[in-house]
Amino acid sequence: MQGGRSSISTTTLAIIVAVVVIVAAVGGAVAYVATRKPVTVTVTTSIVTTTSIVTTTTIPVTTTTTTPITSITFYTWWATEGGIALDHFIPVFESIYHITVSPEVVPGAGGTNAKFAILALIEAGKPPASFQVHFGPEMISYAEAAPQGAKSFVNFTPIVMQMGIWTGGVRGVLLAGAFNGTMLSMPVNVHRGGILYVNAKLLREYGLPIPTNFSALVYDTVQLAKHGVYPWMVPGADGGWDQLNLWEDIFLALAVQQFGPAGGARLYNEMVYGTLDLSNTTILKLINETDYWFLNFTSYDYPGWQSLTWTEGLTDLIEGKVAFQANGDWLTNYAYDYDNVTTYPYIPPYNTWTNVTVYALPFPGTQGVYPLVIDSVGVPAGFPTTPYGILLAKFWASYQGQEVWTKWKATTFWINATDYFNTPEQWWSHENLTSTPLNQFVYQLSDGGLFDDVFGAWISYLLTYQEVGPSYTATYLSDLASLMHSECEDWLAAGKIGLGYLGMPGQPFAGYVPPWVIVPGYHFNTSYTCPTYTLP
Repeated sequence: MQGGRSSISTTTLAIIVAVVVIVAAVGGAVAYVATRKPVTVTVTTSIVTTTSIVTTTTIPVTTTTTTPITSITFYTWWATEGGIALDHFIPVFESIYHITVSPEVVPGAGGTNAKFAILALIEAGKPPASFQVHFGPEMISYAEAAPQGAKSFVNFTPIVMQMGIWTGGVRGVLLAGAFNGTMLSMPVNVHRGGILYVNAKLLREYGLPIPTNFSALVYDTVQLAKHGVYPWMVPGADGGWDQLNLWEDIFLALAVQQFGPAGGARLYNEMVYGTLDLSNTTILKLINETDYWFLNFTSYDYPGWQSLTWTEGLTDLIEGKVAFQANGDWLTNYAYDYDNVTTYPYIPPYNTWTNVTVYALPFPGTQGVYPLVIDSVGVPAGFPTTPYGILLAKFWASYQGQEVWTKWKATTFWINATDYFNTPEQWWSHENLTSTPLNQFVYQLSDGGLFDDVFGAWISYLLTYQEVGPSYTATYLSDLASLMHSECEDWLAAGKIGLGYLGMPGQPFAGYVPPWVIVPGYHFNTSYTCPTYTLP
């Protein structure tokens, strides 16, 4: 199991710092840095709760430096459609505030590589002004490893209140990144996970329906295989991330099918906390059924799947080499930016159009539930660059910043967004976001919903599961039981530093209160013990 929460050794830390500093220096040398007029920033500490949306771009910040900073660094793993969105967003920020932003791309591992680089720079006293991070559980691992814990990062809760986001934004999104009321990063966009991308042209060719329920998905899979067509694209070069996307989607579909949207969401969010009762025969049956269909869908052995990434897989789907790919709606922006293809939601009037190549729809059976994937910006606290990192984060989350950013990436958390998206899928996703009941949100496991150590191990196990097949089932079930226990233990560790659940006091994310939280009052139960399961 990967040690995402373990402390970094002195030797390793020194190596990371050295490498990162060299990279940053080289990157800064080749980066475009214009001559800009320095700006004077002022101090504001007041917190104002407002019921109106703040759209102004005049955002006061705090600084203790005597010489204004004119250039800052932003650490990120956005290298594809996110990189294009940055190319549109950063110049707007720079033109308003006369501060140059230099993105430092640290690719790989869904941000894990970037995390260790950032923590090393914090330890060395030379952190970036801000950095990309998933909103929610992922940020806890930063706080646990940082020199000053949660105090190493800016608490954005009062800023969110001040900007009117708490009243003007989707409450379910905000609760997903508040730890007992503390937001250690600023949300900047919302992706919808749990999306099935469908080559509609291929299905029309064989007279097959668009699969809007799980039974239809199974039917199409079988029929395509009979015609010698590869039904599924489940790439393997992303380390098992694509496999977890598919597995969690199947689980959610089956859970919703059996327990309804709210009940299915509850079971899914129990996995986020590691509290899913694996001793329950109904739950175990649900797990076994998920495993069965995961093995079925991944058994068609698309040639070279082991060496393909999700972007390469999407290209093959667009070209009609496969029919289905389970992923999140970032594929929509990638298809638009790189393949010149617009994806459409399977709703009127688009569902009657005969010239649509690719539809994006909720993974069949998951309708009514919204799997959240939330990008955010974190800011190291207590450094000369901190006020400027806050300035960047605030503009990013402002209504005007969102208009620029989410046009090219995902959708916005602001409820009253105007129609500024590039694709109809983005607009459909936003409408779904704003209409989803609070207890029907889930936090996508594969994109920020798990602690790093659990995430890293889980994707590795599922990649092996696809490669080996049914003979690995017993081992996988045992591994899954261990993962749930580890996730629970990680949350208990977070509870000891005041970050033990998602949500605000009295307003838990998705309405679920983990068993170590004592209500009323929302106190941490130090005597709670995570269960251990032995699965057959």
